[in-house]
Amino acid sequence: MRYSLIVTCMLLTGMYCTKSFADVSYADLFLDRRGYKPVEDTWLDKSFAARFAREKGFPDNQLYKEWCINTFKNGEQIYEAYKEIAFYIDYRAEALKTDYWQTPFETRQSRQGDCEDSVFLFFSKLSELDIDGDIIWGWVVDGSSSITFAHVWYQLFDKRGSPYIVEGFSKDWNGIIPLETITGLEERVPTLMLSHGQVNHVVDEMIPIPDYGHGQEAAECSEDAQFRWSAYFSNTSTIKEIFHKLHDMFIRYREQMHNYCLSGAKESLSR
Repeated sequence: MRYSLIVTCMLLTGMYCTKSFADVSYADLFLDRRGYKPVEDTWLDKSFAARFAREKGFPDNQLYKEWCINTFKNGEQIYEAYKEIAFYIDYRAEALKTDYWQTPFETRQSRQGDCEDSVFLFFSKLSELDIDGDIIWGWVVDGSSSITFAHVWYQLFDKRGSPYIVEGFSKDWNGIIPLETITGLEERVPTLMLSHGQVNHVVDEMIPIPDYGHGQEAAECSEDAQFRWSAYFSNTSTIKEIFHKLHDMFIRYREQMHNYCLSGAKESLSR
């Protein structure tokens, strides 16, 4: 049975030898060795594919598209969403002690981001669809070197219910990977898992942060909110931080899309 919300809190101290690779992504560290190519590779030169994406739009791979359609529900849309995170954006590490979550709008504008930015961009293309998948916050541990780093990834399930890991930035058609092919090569340790259908509504439904005002009424509302925090998340600071950042990112994203739609409407009226 799959659960819509899974929360696991853990202490890594003493469990793994943790190394920092702030300037590289999962694609740089592991994807060349662990990526999965289910069809014939139509791009022999990744740099050419990346340049093509920059100058002429996204590259295309009809065989990979057909594989996605045959493998996943809403496979054509999954193909388009993956193509964007694989070819369109470059990995950009953030400064130490900085963890700004870009909205999909900001990532498309800058054409760069890190792991959670890639995941949110992928999710944004599929958010209104019935997708069997999860957004996962957690840790990736390399089996041979014990390299460990915090990571955010998308977990996708095929028509038979088998899990796949979705990774961006590769400039290649190898980033939708059956979980079974990397089991043993690495360990993925979830801290928080949100189902695809839950993400759009989780901020409003599970961690409301209203403007309570002042006085006794505000205190009572605050206590009620704290009770709900405890009930859902055991009141852990790690989970709270994730949800606060989600809340802030979604608020900005809604405002940006609202302003974008308004500007488009005004432009249409002026023609």
